[in-house]
Amino acid sequence: MRRLATIILLLCATTHSVLSIFYVNTSYLDLHSYAHGTERQPFQQRLLMVPVIRWAESNHQLQSLAARYGVNVPQPEPMSAAKLACVIVSLVLLNAFGLWTIRASRQLSIRHWWLLWALLLAILYASYAARYEQPLWYPYDIPHLVLFGLATIFVLSDRPLPFIAAFAFDAPMRETSVFLIILAMIVHVRSKSWRIAIAACSVVWALSQLFVRHLYPNGLHSWNGLHWYTMIKPWHLPQLFSIAGFLWLPIWFGVKYLTRPERRALYAATAMIFFTFFFATWNETRAWSEWSVLFAILAAVELERSFAYRIENRCDG
Repeated sequence: MRRLATIILLLCATTHSVLSIFYVNTSYLDLHSYAHGTERQPFQQRLLMVPVIRWAESNHQLQSLAARYGVNVPQPEPMSAAKLACVIVSLVLLNAFGLWTIRASRQLSIRHWWLLWALLLAILYASYAARYEQPLWYPYDIPHLVLFGLATIFVLSDRPLPFIAAFAFDAPMRETSVFLIILAMIVHVRSKSWRIAIAACSVVWALSQLFVRHLYPNGLHSWNGLHWYTMIKPWHLPQLFSIAGFLWLPIWFGVKYLTRPERRALYAATAMIFFTFFFATWNETRAWSEWSVLFAILAAVELERSFAYRIENRCDG
């Protein structure tokens, strides 16, 4: 009964986090243009949500539902069928992923089955929903987080074949899926099976990028970036530090509790987080949300191992 009650609360928390993202933020993309291939680049090239939004715009039931739902819930932008489809997809995917983490926690040696899910929500809420600057949402963000998170778990649990499958879906979702290849390469540097998986994923990523450039060869590139030196002013720092839910530095403080593969994953993620600063808007912290699952895992295992270590020392004393 306690387990069921906890699961229900986590499902409610997941739903609250997703709805907060869509109701507090506004869409940076014109969803109609995105559905018909005329949005700016590189956003248009993140195309896996295009069929969903195009279907939503032609679905009369979804249009009617969006009209009724938009009246009852205040929000900074109108509710459309396309936006409602993004909300539904994100709700289903993230709640399903949360349920799946119950099983994945055992594979990651996390004894408290609820901890990974709860930490993931805390990171997601702090870095994406509770924002006062750059309050933007994108249709592919939550699907990318889930697929990237699945692949991350497969890396840490040493499952190359499922990793390839998760990567194949994530590659056309967002080009930063290439970070998964680097993560797998660093964590499993000596494994022959992983070298084969990495080679296969590299081919998939290259083909996906060639395909999207073939579909949209002449799109106008437009970034919503700001100069880096404007982001080091004090009023920008609280949101900037919310990357990874404020947990990046605390996880480094507890690095001694991590295994060698987990440390390699932390080193790789940190390098790629800093690399992302070259092209991402610093205070648009949703740009780093793909690492939410990894940091939730690392925080969970550090918490559990640090408490176990203290209990053992007390018993020995």
